[in-house]
Amino acid sequence: MSMHILSNIIFFPVAVALILGVFRANLTLLKVGAIGASLITFVLSVLLALSFDPQGGMQFVQNSAWIKATGITYFVGVDYLSLVVLLLITFLMPILYLYMWHEQRKGYWYNMMLLQTGVTGAVLSLDLVLFYLFWETMLLPIFVMIGKYGNTNQQYNSMKIVLMTILGSMSMLFSILYIGYMHFESLGFWSFALNDLSNINFDPRTSIWLAAGFLLAFAIKIPLVGFHTWMAPAYGSAPTPAVVIMSSIMAKLGIYGIWRFGFTLFNDTLEFYAPTIILFALVGLLYYAIRAVTEDNLRRMFAYSSGSHLSLIALGLFLENQYAWSGSYYFIATHALASAGIFLMIGLTYKRFKTVNISELGGLATQAPKFTFFFAFFALSIAGLPGTGGFVAELLIIVGAFKHSTLIGIFTATTMLSAMIYIFWMLQRTLFGPPREEKFKDLSFREIVMLLPLLVLLLISGIMPSLFTGFFESGIMEALK
Repeated sequence: MSMHILSNIIFFPVAVALILGVFRANLTLLKVGAIGASLITFVLSVLLALSFDPQGGMQFVQNSAWIKATGITYFVGVDYLSLVVLLLITFLMPILYLYMWHEQRKGYWYNMMLLQTGVTGAVLSLDLVLFYLFWETMLLPIFVMIGKYGNTNQQYNSMKIVLMTILGSMSMLFSILYIGYMHFESLGFWSFALNDLSNINFDPRTSIWLAAGFLLAFAIKIPLVGFHTWMAPAYGSAPTPAVVIMSSIMAKLGIYGIWRFGFTLFNDTLEFYAPTIILFALVGLLYYAIRAVTEDNLRRMFAYSSGSHLSLIALGLFLENQYAWSGSYYFIATHALASAGIFLMIGLTYKRFKTVNISELGGLATQAPKFTFFFAFFALSIAGLPGTGGFVAELLIIVGAFKHSTLIGIFTATTMLSAMIYIFWMLQRTLFGPPREEKFKDLSFREIVMLLPLLVLLLISGIMPSLFTGFFESGIMEALK
């Protein structure tokens, strides 16, 4: 397979956007171009996955000099860590475009194509400056989509997410530049390639501050409790496709960043931060669950639910044993699918009723059985419904937590119970009870086609997890040695 396949996957969507923009394509051509580009990148990523060797380390590498004077390279590659996020991105984009099919604003479509290039480039970058550039690139479309196409205080919310993200980005950039400078001081030439920088022996005190720069950026993106104040307002006012990207992809990039850069550059230093982050994650599990119970707005409720489950993934990451890491890795994929499904269902609810407040809904089950089935399935998948991938992933993390500490294990196990409480209470108020006066339109064929792949994958990942675990088990075992 061509060594340029990763570059094609990264840049094809934005290249199509540029061509269509230059020739001022009409709306129909823009839609077809966006969906076509997303399908091509999905096919390429599937072909890549079929050729991927689970024990082959970093593969399909492309490393070319870019800015020679400062040692910045165009360095991309894929391994077991980045493969799952890459497949998630390319799988979800065609589904989001199906959801957007009746969207008439051209800028909406252009921003989504740029966003796909940003998140894909970030997950495949192995040069720290290149990673930072893609990290910032994916922020711009989110800023525009919330500020221009969002609702309810969109200007304030877009500025809040940008300012908080920039705070983390600047701290990470400082660490990146300082590490590159240390490489120059040690070896006499500049490099920002991850494999070169991982060989530097940092002074322990210096390493603590450098690691903090990365951790701040990733903690805001996840977000861990205390760094989350942008989350509920952004999820509440952003358009549905942007919410899906933030929850299913961008938040996972925060986890991925710790895994890729934190454990590669600062493995020993993360042991210093581990107790603090484990505490933040445990507090987040409880705090986000309580906030979810108290929320009337469905988007904000599932924003807090997402925060709780992302805290669980972060917890598993810092417990550093095979069960916890396998569960966190698996949960990245399964939670992304369930999260995408439920936020799409909330978006479909808003299109029909122009509200997503639980107190203003009710009785949907009597009017729309297909809608009710999909809504209940994705909501219960979020809560770890047995038979779905989320149940397998949460169970692995809980086992890993008990292996680390009985107390942490008990506390972690309560997350499944708390999720069931607020999910069932929400379903009872939203789907059942007295129906609304206005007629509720059931799912169309296009909407079922959009949602069905998410449902099928969640079931397959829950019933036959061994189909997927072979891609990452050997990599995790090697990393934990």
